[in-house]
Amino acid sequence: MTQTSSSPPPYKTSPAIPMGHTMPLNTTAATSNSEAGASADDIALDKDILRSQIRPHRLTARSHRGEQGQQRMTNLFTRHILEAIAQRLHSPGTIAAYLPTKSEPPIIEALTRLHKDGHRILVPVVRPGRKLAWVHWDPAVEHPLSPMGIPEPEGEEQDEQAFVNADVRLIPALAFDAGGHRLGQGGGYYDRIIPLLSAQQLQEQSIGVVFADEIYEAIPYDRWDAILPVILTEEGIFRTSQQSSM
Repeated sequence: MTQTSSSPPPYKTSPAIPMGHTMPLNTTAATSNSEAGASADDIALDKDILRSQIRPHRLTARSHRGEQGQQRMTNLFTRHILEAIAQRLHSPGTIAAYLPTKSEPPIIEALTRLHKDGHRILVPVVRPGRKLAWVHWDPAVEHPLSPMGIPEPEGEEQDEQAFVNADVRLIPALAFDAGGHRLGQGGGYYDRIIPLLSAQQLQEQSIGVVFADEIYEAIPYDRWDAILPVILTEEGIFRTSQQSSM
């Protein structure tokens, strides 16, 4: 069902459930997707509507949390990320991650801890042609800010193969659905490189990162949109129904 901009879709969220548990989902109205025969224009419109809901909600939620609430949120993400990495890497390795904006899940402290533990952290920088280059990140080094206010490390740039070859990947998103369909910011950067991963790399070494209330029963998606089997929130790590069926 396609929504108009004057009538936002009643997207409802469901809580994150720890790995191995069944994820209870709220029932919502069907959203447009390619499998249901929706047109590309309808899907794009519904995506834009959902993005327009999530972005201001993130800013409002960040403001309402205050300093203490934000620190609690940081501590939760840090704990779950460190646990997830420890489960996947038993010695220092390479982690492809990202530097979040102020409204995104706070993962800088986790990355700093991982760097201190000897892991090599790669983060993306945007390059022409809607491409990402990957650069080594050192929390002790001051980096210039991008137009979005995100530090962009300088140094030797690597292509998408660095993302593919990483031992673990932390992948940002605005939302996921129960099947692991990912809604990004709209640039398509990750939709271009996630398909380069093998099934094993997706299932065992790639983790989507969002807030718990950004997991929906259904979101609009195209057939080329990335699907991630494992998602991490402040409430823990869980598998999507996509992985359950693998």
